[in-house]
Amino acid sequence: MNDLHSETPPDPWWQALAAQLGTPGGLRTARRLQREGFFDQEEHVLFSEAPARGGPQPISIWQPREIDGELVFERPDPLAMGDHYAARKRIFARKDPSKQRLCFLGESVAAGYLYAPHLTPAMILHDQLRAATGGDGYEVIDLARTNETLDGLVTTAECAMQLQPDALVVFAGNNWTLLETPSVSPYVPSVRARQQYGAALQEAGILGPIENAARQVLHKAAAALARLDEIARAASIPVVLVIPEVNLADWETRQPVVWLPGEATARWYRLYEEAMGRLEQEDWTGAATTAQAMIDLDGATCPSSFRLMARAHIGAGEWEPARAACRDEVEANQYAVLAMLSAPQATRMAQAVQRRAARHHGFVAVDLPQIFAEYTGSPLPGRRLFLDYCHLTVEAMHVAMAAVTAEVLRLFGEDDLRWQTLARLLPAPAVAPEADATAKFGAAIHSAHRLSMTGSRAELLAYWCRAALDASPGIVQAMLDFVAVRTARCPAMLTAAQQRNYASPYRLTFQHGWQYDYLDADVIEAVYAGVDPPAQAEVRRMLRARGLPPEGVDLVYPPFYLHEPLEQFYPDVMPFEDLAQRATYRAPWPVSRFCLIDDATRDVDLTITARLPTVEGLQPRREGPVAVTINGEAAAVITVGARWSKTTARLGRGVLKEGINHLALRWPLPTTPGEAALEAAIDRLERGLEADLHLVFGEVFALLARPC
Repeated sequence: MNDLHSETPPDPWWQALAAQLGTPGGLRTARRLQREGFFDQEEHVLFSEAPARGGPQPISIWQPREIDGELVFERPDPLAMGDHYAARKRIFARKDPSKQRLCFLGESVAAGYLYAPHLTPAMILHDQLRAATGGDGYEVIDLARTNETLDGLVTTAECAMQLQPDALVVFAGNNWTLLETPSVSPYVPSVRARQQYGAALQEAGILGPIENAARQVLHKAAAALARLDEIARAASIPVVLVIPEVNLADWETRQPVVWLPGEATARWYRLYEEAMGRLEQEDWTGAATTAQAMIDLDGATCPSSFRLMARAHIGAGEWEPARAACRDEVEANQYAVLAMLSAPQATRMAQAVQRRAARHHGFVAVDLPQIFAEYTGSPLPGRRLFLDYCHLTVEAMHVAMAAVTAEVLRLFGEDDLRWQTLARLLPAPAVAPEADATAKFGAAIHSAHRLSMTGSRAELLAYWCRAALDASPGIVQAMLDFVAVRTARCPAMLTAAQQRNYASPYRLTFQHGWQYDYLDADVIEAVYAGVDPPAQAEVRRMLRARGLPPEGVDLVYPPFYLHEPLEQFYPDVMPFEDLAQRATYRAPWPVSRFCLIDDATRDVDLTITARLPTVEGLQPRREGPVAVTINGEAAAVITVGARWSKTTARLGRGVLKEGINHLALRWPLPTTPGEAALEAAIDRLERGLEADLHLVFGEVFALLARPC
């Protein structure tokens, strides 16, 4: 099938790509890469060599073995909490000559994240091919894995040639922005990488590191796709490339803005508050105007501005501008300027690279953005298709694989059916109610762990909890076990709830966020809202057992009581080798939120040890009021300066409620000139030291809550 791989010379696709990127940085990057001849280069140097021919080589986690004189590839048994790989134990090297063998590769979306191992896209593809042909003429080998990188993808494809596949199906692109440029960060431990980051920042401002990261992603993605073409061409087999879509309607990417010149940083945060107020008042025009002012200030480099714009257009029923703003939000979520941990999503650039590769190399493209838009009739894909930021619902997996099935049938001379026909006529994927409920409850947990919203995420979490209960009411026991684990005073693995859930048909694993070091207040409240009164009483009992002891608890360390663990600088929550962990909580956002579990029968003294950190070498020192609120009500105001100080404020029992109380610290806005703060960051980076590109609003060493 060599004719499937086109020899058409490359067209000037950088122009179309630049138009899609939607940011000044993206436009400059595309033009610079075109001038440098990037799009005419052949790249082969980024990936490991093809497997040695001296003997069988591992295929991903599957190790070669000889059983009864036959070569098989066998994987180790999964750990108790599961792992990143497909569950198939053995893959036989010898294939049935009566079947067409498809190797299915990709990232967590391709692996069926949250539904695996009970249901995966590869399983659905196999079943659809059987149903469409009325026979068993196809074998689908699932080699997809969670957290897959381009390097791993190419290596797996190379090694999979030992299985003599008749086609490759590749479903990837969500991980590229966050996983492929780890060295383009001011926090990376490498001294050389920090210095390079500082040089780019000095030369081109914040767009400099963004462009460097974009260049690396484009370079590596184009090289990976070219290498896949070489692998497939050598084997004379086709490649089906599934271009991913992401959740635009429900998923937000709230990030702080980098330091802006002069007093623009403080102005940006004031505009943020103004936009939020206008959205609450349903002043859609005013909110859009305010969001545009934010975009003008940050140079289209902060996703939060675009989400506020999207919310304004959605409120006004302006769907096409809303879609454009949502796409811009995804595009602005750049690892190079990341403050808080984010979630992977395919950008316009990732989608455009794959469309171009399909045309240039002759791959068969299954374009999910187009397919999902036609299927739903909506420009904003949301929870109907997505469990979270990019992982698919059963319905979405069915539609996506119907499109793949249509292309596979066409490639192998079967019926030439359109995906629309197959999606309508093929039976819906069969999934046990228990597995369905577990995945949907997992969607609530996973969203709570990875979603940072401009508004409240309570409605989305409640939706998934209700959906789980509707799928199988028995999930309520797993929900109660979840609350028991979160409120226990020992690690989850040591609890009786863990043992119950391990033996349950609603078994929660690592992919569902079972192992976690925080309270998960939002999920507990969503569970409470969805279950019946007896179960609610059990939740209240477990919360009382975790209430304040006489000696009190520190709400900062260990960080169990952080309301939203994502509201930390990501190096503070993601350990880096050779990077010392912080001894304090550092606030990347004007409001820091904590959870206080209490019975509301007595006053509580809150002792705060905090400071307002000053940018190294800059004056004046910061000082100002920090407002303390409980459940949205004013509780106290304390004065905090650049030096550590300890202050005690009394929280009267009248402001507290039984159960989870939401305690917030609102920090003063900055007075430091933004360009001076960035210069200080550049100076540190040039010396090989880590540096903050974002304002640290405040630091808390201890937040002791003690009953009176």
